[in-house]
Amino acid sequence: MRKVYSSPKTNLVHFAKSVLEANNIESVILREQLAGVVGGIAPLDAWPELWVHDAERLEEARQLLEASMAKSETLDKPWQCQGCGEKIEAQFTQCWKCDTEFGLSES
Repeated sequence: MRKVYSSPKTNLVHFAKSVLEANNIESVILREQLAGVVGGIAPLDAWPELWVHDAERLEEARQLLEASMAKSETLDKPWQCQGCGEKIEAQFTQCWKCDTEFGLSES
């Protein structure tokens, strides 16, 4: 097994695991129970970790997670519709005014 991802945010580790599962890469979350530990160990040592079972797929897993996390971070910010210029709140992936989807422009 090889470690592929770690974060202080348990929900991000679970998101990363779901990305790998969707691509048929077996993984396991370790140290999840340490997230609530106070004192005694360094905070970084308490972060949940995602490990892949197949070391040969480690690089593929890293690339998938990098692409998914970049897309996820982009969706955390308001965006401007390329179709009509309307400013759209981050949680929406489609313009309410012209139905253009996030990242697409009308052709």
